[in-house]
Amino acid sequence: MPHPSPNLQLARLVCCALLCSGSQAWAGTALDCLPPLPPAAVGDDATRVAYASEIHEEYVAYFENAQTYLHCLESARAEATAEVNRVIAEYQTLAPAPDD
Repeated sequence: MPHPSPNLQLARLVCCALLCSGSQAWAGTALDCLPPLPPAAVGDDATRVAYASEIHEEYVAYFENAQTYLHCLESARAEATAEVNRVIAEYQTLAPAPDD
C-alpha cells in the first residue's frame, strides 16, 4: 500500500488534534463542533454477551465524546455571547444620529 501524501498526513494530524483536544476544545462557532456518532444498537443477546467488553468500550467512548461535544457547544455559545456584547458596547459608543 502506498504511503499517504505529506498533505494528507498533515490533514489527518490536524483533524486528530482538533478531535482529541478533550474538554479544552476551542470553538469558533457551533458549526466547528462535531457531534459523536452513537454506538450501533445490539439487538440479540448472543452478540451482547460475546462482545460485552467491546460494546461497553464503545458506549464509554461515546459518552466521553458527547461531553467534548457539549463543552465545544458551550464554548461556541460563550464566544458568540462575548462577540454580541462587544458589538453592543461598540454600538453604544457611537455618536447619536443627527436630527432630521
